[in-house]
Amino acid sequence: MCIYIYRQRLPPKNVYYYRCPDHRRNYVMSFAFCFDREDDVYQFAYCYPYTYTRLQHYLASLERRNLPYLQREQLGLSVK
Repeated sequence: MCIYIYRQRLPPKNVYYYRCPDHRRNYVMSFAFCFDREDDVYQFAYCYPYTYTRLQHYLASLERRNLPYLQREQLGLSVK
């Protein structure tokens, strides 16, 4: 038995994000995808955008709480 793992990002033209009147005008995300192999197992994952700046603000807010189990250190620098 062979197992093949294939990851694919959906093209933006196939993803729709809009206010839906059928759902009290809440936002709805839908997408178009072709299932081309009958015996394959398909799985979908979604993650909303999370910026580096937002992460830094969140970590700074944790540091301000002086939690005894939190320690933040710089591991390295990137090459510029």
